[in-house]
Amino acid sequence: MRVIDAHTHIFPDKIADKATIATAEYFDLPEPPNHHGKVQELLDCLAGAGIEYAMVFSAATTEHQVEHINRYIAQEAQAHPQFIPCGTIHAAYAADHDFKAELAWMRAHGLHGVKIHPEFQHFNLDDERLFPVFEEMERTDMFLISHTGDPRVEVSGPERMVRVATAFPNLRCIATHLGSWGDWEAERIRPLAKLPNIYVDISSSFSYVEDKAPLLEMMALYDPRHIFFGSDYPIWCPHKELDKTLALGIEPGLLEDILFNNFAAFYHYRAL
Repeated sequence: MRVIDAHTHIFPDKIADKATIATAEYFDLPEPPNHHGKVQELLDCLAGAGIEYAMVFSAATTEHQVEHINRYIAQEAQAHPQFIPCGTIHAAYAADHDFKAELAWMRAHGLHGVKIHPEFQHFNLDDERLFPVFEEMERTDMFLISHTGDPRVEVSGPERMVRVATAFPNLRCIATHLGSWGDWEAERIRPLAKLPNIYVDISSSFSYVEDKAPLLEMMALYDPRHIFFGSDYPIWCPHKELDKTLALGIEPGLLEDILFNNFAAFYHYRAL
């Protein structure tokens, strides 16, 4: 069975441990981080799990990191064809810099998506400083992937993603963690699930709960062609997350779509 991991983070070796520990502490993990976020480690994990591709990214926590991170991700993807590169942006960068030139650079170097993480970047998912960025992304067929949900701070909840996806109906938006991390109630994501430009991944979801039924109920609300497998490496292990997904009892045809076919169709920029 072919597999794409649509949600992995990588960092330069010198900061990987620090970045991973900070993420784990913020999200109060039920177990220690499985890995460290280093490139060779991820390559080894993918090979060991039989995963063909991984989308890789890292969110810029300041405006000054944007260009450095985008060039780092592009460099690693060029060196490792298993990696599908995804860039980043920051609301302050959008306000103070030539974001159109940066988006053009990203596209020219194979980065067709933008990852944001509002909690770590300290702005709202629907921050209006980002709206011109979203407009340009929509115009140039780029996609958005955002951490979605955290009831402790409410800067990236499904309601905010609904506002973005409604304002930019041709912008394809990936709402991570089933669209509402930490608040896995089907009713909360029902308005989000109805939108045709919304996609979701299942990363950092099933590993947080003992009772999988509510999450399976949430998953069933989304277009079955719009659901992707993701591990959230390095917090979770791609091999373990794949095994957990295989054990959910998902119908074989849908399982194959979630593990590979859906993202392969979504990512139309090159054949996978």
